[in-house]
Amino acid sequence: MTCVICGSTKQSVIRDTLRYGVKRDVLRCSKCGLVFLASQKGTDTYYAGKEYRKRHGPTPGKASSMREIFDAYFPHQGPIVKALKNHLRPGMSVLDVGCSTGHFLAALKGKVKTRVGLELGQDEAAFIRKNLDFKVYTEPIESARIDEGPFDLVTAFQVLEHIPEPVSFLRGIAKNLKPNGLLYLELPNIDDALLSVFKVKGYADFYYREPHVSYYSKNTLMALLRKTGFNGEVKTVQRYNFTNQMRWILTGKPQTTFAQGNGTPVLVTDESVPSRIRASLNVFFKDADIRYRKLIEQNGAGDNLTFLGRKTL
Repeated sequence: MTCVICGSTKQSVIRDTLRYGVKRDVLRCSKCGLVFLASQKGTDTYYAGKEYRKRHGPTPGKASSMREIFDAYFPHQGPIVKALKNHLRPGMSVLDVGCSTGHFLAALKGKVKTRVGLELGQDEAAFIRKNLDFKVYTEPIESARIDEGPFDLVTAFQVLEHIPEPVSFLRGIAKNLKPNGLLYLELPNIDDALLSVFKVKGYADFYYREPHVSYYSKNTLMALLRKTGFNGEVKTVQRYNFTNQMRWILTGKPQTTFAQGNGTPVLVTDESVPSRIRASLNVFFKDADIRYRKLIEQNGAGDNLTFLGRKTL
């Protein structure tokens, strides 16, 4: 195979099995270090159909309804909105590419003028049209004709890792950005602490999966963005909490719900425990969570990469 970033055809196999025991080689480019699957599904048919949501959603191993997906993710958009707060203006327009059930754009209500989604999943788009108050397109960004564009801000959360041809994808985004428009991305980090520091085998078996065709580091993501005419800053952020990390380290298994792994950890909930003890212990766990996330992020090992920048071409 040819690396989509550097064009090299030399790779090494780093593992041969994905989540759910799927047999598939995972390759690392010998030249630039990009990690990717040996064979990849086309996004147009895979995400527009039913197969994806049968096995992948907020609750591991469970097929979630569109309402369940929205309700799982919407309460956790605050940190993302906060990360963008200095760039949001009442009169601006925002396009969210791969918007799923629209939870991020729903969280922007009242903060910007125009919100538009793009989502290949037909069920997700139908949910938005029925329940939310913004327009959604269902064509690939490379070919979509979006009447409301170009945009002040384009976002894509947990999307780039799904894209077999990221150069075309990012150039499609660039066409929909104003000359001084911003691009904000979030996607998994191949240098996630559970892989690079704690080396949890159960997590690696869970982490690599069919829908994720590429696995980026800070260096490979920046190389791809520069190749496609963007310049800005790549950072890491730790979205999953301290208790989620400890469960993986101690048991090799995920928590049962997305909310457990993403919320502020509250471990003492039994009201028969004296309130003073309950409160002090929960403050301790909250502080430990904050310190853990900060330390992981400072060392480039957060579970997600972020990019904020502008097009240069």
